[in-house]
Amino acid sequence: MIMDPFDEPGGDRPLLEVDQLAVEFRTDDGVVRAVNGVSFAVEAGRTLAIVGESGSGKSVTAQAVLGLLQTPPAKITGGTIKFRGVDLLTMPRREHRAVCGEHIAMVFQDALAALNPVYSVGFQLGEALVARRGMSRRAARARAVELLDLVQVPNSAQRVRDYPHEFSGGMRQRVMIAMALAMEPEVLIADEPTTALDVTVQAQIMRLLAEIQAERDMGLILITHDLGVVADVADEITVMYAGRAVEQAGVHELFAAPAHPYTEALLRSIPRVDRKGQELEVIAGRPPELTRIPAGCPFHPRCARAQDVCRTDPPPPVLEVAPGRRSACHFAADLVAT
Repeated sequence: MIMDPFDEPGGDRPLLEVDQLAVEFRTDDGVVRAVNGVSFAVEAGRTLAIVGESGSGKSVTAQAVLGLLQTPPAKITGGTIKFRGVDLLTMPRREHRAVCGEHIAMVFQDALAALNPVYSVGFQLGEALVARRGMSRRAARARAVELLDLVQVPNSAQRVRDYPHEFSGGMRQRVMIAMALAMEPEVLIADEPTTALDVTVQAQIMRLLAEIQAERDMGLILITHDLGVVADVADEITVMYAGRAVEQAGVHELFAAPAHPYTEALLRSIPRVDRKGQELEVIAGRPPELTRIPAGCPFHPRCARAQDVCRTDPPPPVLEVAPGRRSACHFAADLVAT
């Protein structure tokens, strides 16, 4: 039996602390540096949003935390991942996965692909309870009904017998949230929880996550490419680009005065009701291939503010440029001041 090192309260430290995490993939095309020195912390009852375009390293970071990376080709080459002060990376892999299963859970972005089509949702909700808590199938089924009630699935006693294809996209996402909450985790990671959902259902899912977090005092990590999705629910935001954190700030400070040109560009690309009829702004170019990250600042080929130093010198590490504001831009202080 694997011993749980977190049976006792964890004190005042953050629930989850990631420090200088680095992950690479060795492929036939070269070494892909998917995550390069990312750091953040999540406290009980607080929400951290990790934002960036596809390929920025958001999901790889989450998978590293949970021990879900396939090795090889993936390899964690540096950093620490501490839960309540204990470095998960120093644990044997099996113990790491077991601890994460109890204390840290994840809502995957493609609910239809994540759910097994040949088993009822009740069976899948109860599977972890049977395996980890030793519940009978009858007790696990009853708990599955309670979990569906928690995530506001109507007629839960009947729907627990249904299969994933019998649910709408929004209801499948609710089932995924219920599955993640089955073990009553202290940290919940939601990876693109509103992907492919219409805006009304997106708002319902985000509100549901916020309500459950408040009830349970969980730490919540929201991974998304859309700053607009997290504007009303996040406490802090980490913006990632090309495997690096480029800006970290409180949500209000970041929206009021971004300290990195990439964050500026993301904010400009959010559709706004006061710009009806105007062409939607886009970020020119495309993210770099992680096997061939350009010299200097990785964002400089797409940056309207780029100067010669941006093309030749690596950006500084994420440093404090104002109280509660951290940025990895040569001109961050000027951006905050304007």
